[in-house]
Amino acid sequence: MQFKMNRKKLLDVLNLVQAITGKKTNFAITSHVLLRAKKNVLDVIATDLDMTFKGTYEADIVEEGSNAVPSRKFFEIVKEFPSEEVIVEELKNKWIYLHNNNVEYHLVGMEPDEFPQIPSIEAVKWCDLDAQMLKNMIEKTIYAVFSDQGRAQIAGVFLETENVGENTVIRMVSTDGHRLSKVDSVIEQGTDFSLDHGIIIPRTAVVEILKLLEDGSRIAIGVQDKYFIAKKDSETLIVSLIDGEFPDYKLVVPQKCEKKIILQKDSFLMMLRRMSILSSEKYRGVVFRFEKEKLETIATNPEIGESREIIPITYGGPLIELAFNPKYFLDTVTRMKSDQVVIATQDEATPCIVSGEGDPGFLSVIMPMTI
Repeated sequence: MQFKMNRKKLLDVLNLVQAITGKKTNFAITSHVLLRAKKNVLDVIATDLDMTFKGTYEADIVEEGSNAVPSRKFFEIVKEFPSEEVIVEELKNKWIYLHNNNVEYHLVGMEPDEFPQIPSIEAVKWCDLDAQMLKNMIEKTIYAVFSDQGRAQIAGVFLETENVGENTVIRMVSTDGHRLSKVDSVIEQGTDFSLDHGIIIPRTAVVEILKLLEDGSRIAIGVQDKYFIAKKDSETLIVSLIDGEFPDYKLVVPQKCEKKIILQKDSFLMMLRRMSILSSEKYRGVVFRFEKEKLETIATNPEIGESREIIPITYGGPLIELAFNPKYFLDTVTRMKSDQVVIATQDEATPCIVSGEGDPGFLSVIMPMTI
């Protein structure tokens, strides 16, 4: 195997797979990236057994062949390489030789036949989506995914489709037990894609999907057996799904929230950041007092101090006093595009719903705290 490739292009590819090859497994070869040189292209493949990435890129192939190369060291060498072109050559006993006129490196490779097989996805039915739409959906849900171990069924983003009138809606939902985020987007008519029972995509995989969405206008997604697949141009990510049943999120969304409060997003965000200054692991609750045309917040931390702030709001109803973790509002509102944030609630025991006109199809449910 021998090929020449643009340093920046190769670096971008290796950067994409570092999170995959950096995951600890019982197989040493999963810390390697598989290089396959053939005709005028180079295949770059990485896997942690739960997630597999494959990309195909143009390269100057001098000699066809394949080798499994240590991913991290290969990435670090290419990152610091002094020329715009990298020459990669296979020597005896699977050694890899990287060089130009002034610099050379030798790396110990591994036998490519030991590399895990890539799952077959030939029978996948693809759904073509706008990449920015999918990115927006992920950004509005990934922050609310349960991050601790022990509850696998909510350790990912739930994805399903639903027929709404003449349209098919693709929906993402996430929850950590204290809050819930849900966002809907309409799939283009004529798309034959259905997830009636829904699937759960692990959070780590959703992070990698986001990387694919940085560039490009379209992305294809599909499901086959126990895998979720995302494909953009010549790059494909195959993900093992979480085996479990996502909670019935529809039971969490309050059906009656008649008291609506409108806040200016920027002033609300600044207030939330200031209220979070005194928060700690032990004292996270902030009292929210919604009164006529004003919101008063009070943060008390006996170990540090206390703070109080008032901002104007649009609200004409009776006094509502609730306690919330301000981080939950911060996470939600930061990702919203609306200039105004709408908080709908009913009473002190009912979760509130956060939404905005500039974020169609999106809502966040936040549970109140007991102080």
